[in-house]
Amino acid sequence: MSRWLKTMSLALAIGAFLAMNIFLASCGSNNTQYRLFNAMSNPNATFNFDVTVNGGLVTGASGLGFGSAQPSTGYTGISSGGEGIAVYQVGTATTSGADPLVKSTVNLSGGNQYTVVLMGNSQSGLTPWVAQAFPDTNTLPSSGDIEFRVINAAPSLPGPVNIYIVPTMSISGATPTFTGVAYGQPSQTPTEYATLPGGQYFVYVTTSAGTPLFFPSSYNESSGIYTLVLTDVQDGFTFYTQPWLLTDVK
Repeated sequence: MSRWLKTMSLALAIGAFLAMNIFLASCGSNNTQYRLFNAMSNPNATFNFDVTVNGGLVTGASGLGFGSAQPSTGYTGISSGGEGIAVYQVGTATTSGADPLVKSTVNLSGGNQYTVVLMGNSQSGLTPWVAQAFPDTNTLPSSGDIEFRVINAAPSLPGPVNIYIVPTMSISGATPTFTGVAYGQPSQTPTEYATLPGGQYFVYVTTSAGTPLFFPSSYNESSGIYTLVLTDVQDGFTFYTQPWLLTDVK
């Protein structure tokens, strides 16, 4: 083969390699995963919703109920990038001309897992309905340990709250597991995830001054990573007195 042909073959190979990389980058990572959780409260008593992602309906005929996840376990794969989330009255997403109750764009970066929470208590006002993505860190802790984090999706809570995750039905003398968890935010202080030995725990939600807001909820897990979601009640007039438990990985 002549030197000219060898040079041309190398140039074509390099060009093909670069084109493939550009194509793969434009398609996004196919190991990006997400799940939906419905925390949208509604004084008008419509609690199930159709949800579309990038124009495609992802919920079943009965819609996504309040306090429910889609999928019910695990995650769904999606290409990375900006994802359009739209929420409709149940049964109307495929109706021509139907207006969404929520229209949000969330950015899901390649290779990560996300919990996308539908939250808020009205179409307008101080805490409007919105879709918000929270990146999940799903590396299992050491054998025998569990991890918890909290997402505050309860607009009726009285400001940022403290969370106590303790093995007894008392927080007397205890240090908060998380402090200052504000609406629309995950636990961050002192860390996003708390690592604890597996077993039974009681979860207290208190004001920033340490006053319990409701009776503690109990969870008994031997392994895995979990997200506790704080929400309002379905009709949106006050906060719900039990965090919802999502299994991130087990």
